[in-house]
Amino acid sequence: MTKAGCRVLADPTRHSAMLLGAASQIGFWLRLLKDIRRQLATERPAVVIPIDSPPVNLRVARAAKDLKLPVCFYVAPQLWAWAPWRIKKVRASVDTLCCVLPFEEEYFRQRGVNAVYVGHPIFENQLQSETLTPPLPSGNIKIALFPGSRRSEVEANLPVMLRSIIVAQGRHSGTVFAAAAADSDRLWQIRQAARQASVKMDIRTGCAEEIIRWADLVLTVSGTATLQIARYQKPMIILYALAGWKWNLAGRYLIQTRYMSLVNILANRELTPEFMPFYGSPDPVVNRVLNLVAHPSQRQEISRQLAELTKPMLTFANARSPSKRVVDEIRKLMPGNA
Repeated sequence: MTKAGCRVLADPTRHSAMLLGAASQIGFWLRLLKDIRRQLATERPAVVIPIDSPPVNLRVARAAKDLKLPVCFYVAPQLWAWAPWRIKKVRASVDTLCCVLPFEEEYFRQRGVNAVYVGHPIFENQLQSETLTPPLPSGNIKIALFPGSRRSEVEANLPVMLRSIIVAQGRHSGTVFAAAAADSDRLWQIRQAARQASVKMDIRTGCAEEIIRWADLVLTVSGTATLQIARYQKPMIILYALAGWKWNLAGRYLIQTRYMSLVNILANRELTPEFMPFYGSPDPVVNRVLNLVAHPSQRQEISRQLAELTKPMLTFANARSPSKRVVDEIRKLMPGNA
């Protein structure tokens, strides 16, 4: 957005956090919201486009509606998974809700929200093949690690991933590994953990898709990355470490879905193994990794089912790109329907 000419008030990515870690960022967000309200009142934009992050952006949408400014909210909040009580806020403050998952349009329309399915941006770009320099390692079994983009995610999820690949390498000679790091900080963090665990691993930033294409099996945290991996039809094991007391205290009562990973939610079955929340012994994860490494036919079947799952989303995005569909909805809200 900056490259496109947008004037940036702040960089929220430096203040992203989850669960208890979010408390330390409250001051930043309160100051930013105050600044945004002032900007909305002064600039009076033709359309306000909050993107994702519902705890903050639903407040931005409410501020815009108080000023009688039209709101096109991009990336529908996952109220079908948790926090369904927020539907009243969405209904009251959003003119058009752009959904990125196929079932969301009907869910929100049934609850009185003007929702439109625009497709997921993961499926927007054509697949491209690039040759990395230096190339990723070659081996009999290639395992990729996606341990998360936040420090806390990597700290929680990387140890069980490392344990799994150490055991896999001990059982299957010629097994090689690569990890995708979100940025230079995570690169350093993953490198230090791998060194302490005596794991030889290629760690790269900025080439997630190349690492996915290279892999025979991917170990990944939950999130949008699972759809990216699914698009390439790569078998994966999904996990998200969470302290048992946090899950039993609140998580089990907040989550509304049978499954917690996007791939399995879309499939409405455990298409790919998921360990969410994950806590306690790493043995179940290790055993599942060993099972998939030892049975290529199981990996091939998961790949086939992933292709079947993602084909409708890819076809929809190819017919008209998700970004162009969002632009169509924004134009409808502009004065004079420009």
